[in-house]
Amino acid sequence: MLVTFTLLTLLAQAGDGGLELPPTVDAGVVAPTLPKAPNTTVDAKWGEGVTFKSGDFALQIRGRVQARAEAIVPTPESTVARVNQILIRRARLSLNARYTETWTMVVQLAFSILDMEPDAPNVLRDAHLTWSGLRDLNIRVGQTKVPFGRQRVMSSGNQQMIDRSIVVGELNLDRDVGVLLRSDDLFGLGGVLSYTLGVMGGDGRNRLGTNVGLLYVARAQVNPFGKFDDLVAGDLGRLEKPRLSIGVAAARNVATVRQRSTISTTFRNGSLTYDHLAADLLFKWRGFSLEAEGLLRYAEQPSLMGATTTEWARAGWGYYVQAGYVPIDAFEVSARWGQLRPFTGTDPSFKHQRELGVAVGWYPKQHNLKLQSDVFWLPVGERFDVGSWQVRAQLQLAF
Repeated sequence: MLVTFTLLTLLAQAGDGGLELPPTVDAGVVAPTLPKAPNTTVDAKWGEGVTFKSGDFALQIRGRVQARAEAIVPTPESTVARVNQILIRRARLSLNARYTETWTMVVQLAFSILDMEPDAPNVLRDAHLTWSGLRDLNIRVGQTKVPFGRQRVMSSGNQQMIDRSIVVGELNLDRDVGVLLRSDDLFGLGGVLSYTLGVMGGDGRNRLGTNVGLLYVARAQVNPFGKFDDLVAGDLGRLEKPRLSIGVAAARNVATVRQRSTISTTFRNGSLTYDHLAADLLFKWRGFSLEAEGLLRYAEQPSLMGATTTEWARAGWGYYVQAGYVPIDAFEVSARWGQLRPFTGTDPSFKHQRELGVAVGWYPKQHNLKLQSDVFWLPVGERFDVGSWQVRAQLQLAF
């Protein structure tokens, strides 16, 4: 009986942890090794949004809002309408994903009505994948900006003035869907040479093609003093060494159905072919910046004749010159002159236009938090004293 009581006591102690029993060992089984979880981090910075990283994968979420007040006051002889408005000019959300150093994906959505085309509203601005496995040959597929003129390719959030030149507004090539071959550092020269070659749909943002034509585009760029932020206007950092970027581009849009090549009215009487040329430069040094660009759009035929209507091509050329200076940190003054001229025989509503304006800007967080204001004189036609005054103020916040 004593022996029985002793055995029961030992078993009870083993059950409640009071007695350690030797582990059971099976020599034929090896305990599995669990994989180590990847290091996951979350970071947030001005202008870089919120970034999630886990192993080889990273996802960046960014946003930007531009709140604008604008007034247009025409002279008595002008036919331009008077405008007084306060609006959200742009409201954007971007998702940028990266897998290793080779694959990237960009999706940008826009929610302002002025960011959408009236006849085909669509929030999708960018949606593209890029493979950068080779230094001299990256491949980008999807919807993106056509690599043509510099100021159009430069983000609207990085502009020196409140918005782009009237020349760019008329003669630019907007976003399109296609395939681009590109390199930002051709031959490994530190960003001295870059290029882009592309084949795109030719009808603009995510349009269903109803014609057989395509858009062919090529751009080459040289930065003699090496790579720098050539897609950011102004020299807010007051660079100690001079920086210069010179670019040229050409495009041919075959059988497009859009009046301004990739944007504007959609033709109903057929299609036509446009040829485009561009040349631009950007110089920065010690707070001074100089930006200039020339653009040309040539139509192979002036109009499309229908049974009851005539649809006009819009062909012309233009240029602008823009300079700025940063006298003290976070403050900049700038000025711009631009001129836009139609070719003879083009759309009768396409008039000779000019712009002359000055701007001031306060940049407490560079372009990520800035307050800008500009004033422009905008004559239409041959007389310089007939036109309208444009006064604007804009606050931008980008995270």
